[in-house]
Amino acid sequence: MSDRIANFAKAYLALNAKERKEVIEIVKTIETGNEMEKKALSESYGIESATTINFAPTPGRCPACGR
Repeated sequence: MSDRIANFAKAYLALNAKERKEVIEIVKTIETGNEMEKKALSESYGIESATTINFAPTPGRCPACGR
């Protein structure tokens, strides 16, 4: 298993049941949805519109990337 997959799995397991269900629905839409559904998903979560990343120091590690 790659580090990226392991970090994703670790972050997924840290979610509560409601959050896990939402992640599953997002992945289903990404994998099986049509282009209109994918675009709506991207817009609703700000996936493509994000223009900045905060690299401020934080305690511990990022649950998504492990850094």
